[in-house]
Amino acid sequence: MKGKSLPQAASLTQQFTDGLRLSGPEGLEALSAAADMVAINPDRFRAVMHSADFGSIRVNRLRTSAVSGIRAPDRLADDHSVYLSMVCVRTGEMRIRQNRVASCVGAGQIAFVDFAAPFEVELSHHGDYVFVYLPHDLLVARSVDSRTLVGAAVPASPLGDTIAAAIEKFAATDVCAPGSAEAALIERAILDLCLAVIHQSTGDTQVRDEIGIRNRARAREFVESNFTDPRLTIAQVASSINVSPRYLQKLFEAEEYSVYELIRRRRVRWGVALLTDPGAAHLTISQVALRSGFVGLSQFSRAVRDIMGTSPRGIRQQAELSVPLQVSSGSA
Repeated sequence: MKGKSLPQAASLTQQFTDGLRLSGPEGLEALSAAADMVAINPDRFRAVMHSADFGSIRVNRLRTSAVSGIRAPDRLADDHSVYLSMVCVRTGEMRIRQNRVASCVGAGQIAFVDFAAPFEVELSHHGDYVFVYLPHDLLVARSVDSRTLVGAAVPASPLGDTIAAAIEKFAATDVCAPGSAEAALIERAILDLCLAVIHQSTGDTQVRDEIGIRNRARAREFVESNFTDPRLTIAQVASSINVSPRYLQKLFEAEEYSVYELIRRRRVRWGVALLTDPGAAHLTISQVALRSGFVGLSQFSRAVRDIMGTSPRGIRQQAELSVPLQVSSGSA
């Protein structure tokens, strides 16, 4: 590895406007400040990084050979977790998997990576990428729920290309002293440029719909895996897909059922399946209620009556009276 050393993972201040050259296993190790990076042939790994901080915003430009990385759950305690990164792909390709959403982002496109959650990333050979690290609290102050951006791939556009070109120059040019009034102005300008891309992406109907479809599918998947847990809450479902409860509820406003009703109906379906299963005939109705995710018999009975139009006992009795047709050996 040539040039200056990268800071420790806990350090947020870095200034490599003159370019940091990384090579071989030591270069991979240095690049692993926020995620564990590997290459198929470590000895042939090569990369150049330019980086600068403007107040609370960091900008990086990375030109690299093929490399992949994992940000594991045990890495989330470091200071990088306060950031959402907007990644502009200049050349090459980036594959990112986070929160069970997989995206492939090509040249000219923009993606978002949340460093507060685990992810896997692959950067292609001869790739050129511009990273803008935006603090979550800074985005919240501008009314942006950054968690809804994860998995979005913003199509190539003149706006995105203009922003990427401007920011990569900021990363590679020592334009002002850190902490100066000029740095504060540049920080604000970078934030405004990024917000323009964010608003464009969330205002794009196709992009917004695609994100909504993926998030609803992931929410249903989580409910399917956890509905028998009586402690399951809407907040837990939202957290599982890294969105706020309010955003999750808005996602389901146009759906047939709310998240709460989705959970309740899934529990009822499971309860009815147990009530009508001869193999579960030894279970009391209270036991069926608990195994279905309800906290007690009264809650279960009320939900079954609301959805099925009859009581759990009535469903069990009807199932017991339904004797399968016996086909004699002489029948055709």
